[in-house]
Amino acid sequence: MGKVMIDVRRYELKYTITEEIAAQIKEYIRNICTLDKHVPPGKSGYIVNNLYFDTADLKFYHDTKHRKLTRYKPRARYYGEKATDFIWPEIKYRNSSIIWKKRYSVPIEEWPLLFQSKISSSNKPLIKQRLDSFDELIYWHNAHSVLHVRYYREPYVTELEEYGRVTFDRQLCCRPTRGSIDLDYNEQDMLYYDDPVTTRDGDSPVLLEIKVETLVPEWAIDLIRTFDLLQRPFSKYCYGLDSMLNYNDNGRIALLTDAD
Repeated sequence: MGKVMIDVRRYELKYTITEEIAAQIKEYIRNICTLDKHVPPGKSGYIVNNLYFDTADLKFYHDTKHRKLTRYKPRARYYGEKATDFIWPEIKYRNSSIIWKKRYSVPIEEWPLLFQSKISSSNKPLIKQRLDSFDELIYWHNAHSVLHVRYYREPYVTELEEYGRVTFDRQLCCRPTRGSIDLDYNEQDMLYYDDPVTTRDGDSPVLLEIKVETLVPEWAIDLIRTFDLLQRPFSKYCYGLDSMLNYNDNGRIALLTDAD
């Protein structure tokens, strides 16, 4: 199966803000950014679904939770309420404040094939210092699907930089996948976790992300200063997993048990 890898190196700045501040920021960036061209006509954004993979001891979760300097995060992404055309297996590799994101597209009907090919022990290649693809990360760490996270994204892009995005994420919810790669799900299984208690905020927050490919440009610095924004680590995977562990009395075992 041929695939074209998309490789992006970038900085990510995350903030939790109120709806009032979100409205003010959108007005502020009106002459800097435009709505992403991938947003359907007549809509303000689109639905993002991420299927997160992890090891039996939740290595990727703990690395992120404890802010390990160098860490990976494997996931598969699709857009819209249901997976209908393509899914994007990807990895996020972080080294300090710099993030590399590598992904490629797979037709939905070929998605299960990624997990059917096995490398015999006699032909098993030596592990590399840095794994470069979703396939390698899943194989070497024997990772399985753990959590499905869904949210609504309002995305804006700027032409002032080669790569610059400002996104507003809302309606965060998740469900345990228990090792299943099935992309179909029931709405009643989704647990919302962008509430004030879960996020330790005074109100249900909007997750603001500023993403740029180089050092933070002047327009982004001005935006941060104008609204007195304070960075706050916010991993959708970690927050989702925390909420699910708290919700389910069986904890980690229930999350990693094979689906019925």
